[in-house]
Amino acid sequence: MRLPTLLSGLLCAATALAALPYKGADWSSVPIEEAAGKTYKNAAGQAQPLETILKNSGANTVRQRIWVNPSGGNYNLDYNVKLAQRAKAAGLGIYLDFHYSDNWADPGKQVVPAAWKSLNRDALIQQVYDYTKNVLDTFQSKGIQLKVVSIGNEITSGLIFPIGKLSGTDGPKNVAALLKSASKAVKASTMSPKPKIMIHLDNGWNWSTQQWWYDTWGYAGCVVVVNG
Repeated sequence: MRLPTLLSGLLCAATALAALPYKGADWSSVPIEEAAGKTYKNAAGQAQPLETILKNSGANTVRQRIWVNPSGGNYNLDYNVKLAQRAKAAGLGIYLDFHYSDNWADPGKQVVPAAWKSLNRDALIQQVYDYTKNVLDTFQSKGIQLKVVSIGNEITSGLIFPIGKLSGTDGPKNVAALLKSASKAVKASTMSPKPKIMIHLDNGWNWSTQQWWYDTWGYAGCVVVVNG
C-alpha cells in the first residue's frame, strides 16, 4: 500500500525545519504553568508571553491537546478555545491533537471517556463523529481556524479501548470505523478552510511500523493528509 508522504516530525528544532511547513511547539500546558507563577523569557532575558517568543523566533504553529472531560477542566474544549485565541492573536496557526479520552492517551493507555463507557460499537462510532464535529464547529464559531487535526494521539495500538484496540476482537475493523467517522466529521464540520487530517503514531519515523500499521487497517476511506 502506498503511504502518504511522511513527515519526520511536525514539531522539531528550528534547524531541522527549514523545508517543513510547520514550525513550533506543543504549548498545551502554558496556562497551567502561568497559573503556577512560571514565566517565559526570550533570548535577551526579557519576560514575554510564550506566543510572542515563539512568533519572534520563527515559529508558525502551536500544538494543543484536547481531552473530552478531564478532571478540573484542563485541556477540555473551553480551555483549548481560550488558549487558541491567544495563538491566533499572535499570528500562530493551531494544530489540535484529539486524544478521545479524559486523560493522556498513548500506545499503552487509550481509555474510553467515562461518559462514553456504556456505548456499544455503533454508538461509539457515532459519538466520535458528533464530538469531533462539535469541537471543530465550536472553533469555527469563535473565528479560530485549525491548520491540522490529529484524530487520535499515538494510536499505534489503536484508540478508545477496548472497542478500538487493534489487537482485540475485530480490532482493525473497529479502528478503521472510528477513524473514518472522525475523518468524516472533520470534512462535514463548518470549519473553512478544512484543516489537514493527521494520523499520529508514536515512533512515526519508523517505516516498518508505519507500513505495518496502515496495512493492518487499510485506510477505510479516511482522508489522511499528514502522518506524524
